[in-house]
Amino acid sequence: MRDRLRIRADQVGSGYGRLTESTAAALKLVARTEGIALDPVYTGRAMAGLLAAVKDGTITPGQTTVFWHTGGLAGLFGHAEAVERFDGELSVFPA
Repeated sequence: MRDRLRIRADQVGSGYGRLTESTAAALKLVARTEGIALDPVYTGRAMAGLLAAVKDGTITPGQTTVFWHTGGLAGLFGHAEAVERFDGELSVFPA
C-alpha cells in the first residue's frame, strides 16, 4: 500500500493558509461542476493536486482514484483571503 501513496509537494504554495492559484481554480471548478465546497487550506489543495495529477498524466483515464473530502464549508467562509477573492462568485443562489 505504501508504494502506491503519492505525495505532491508542488501544491503547498508560499505558506500555510495562503491561497494558491491552483487551489483557487480547484475551489471554483468543484463548486461549479459538482456543487461541493472545499476549504482553501486542506481539501482545496488536495483537489488541486488531484487535478494536477490528471493534467500531467500521473492519473490516467480508467485508473481508480479516491478523493476523500473531509469537510470544507466552515473553512471556506473562515478564510478571509478566499472570501475576498470569491466575493459573490460562489453564491448558493443564482443572481
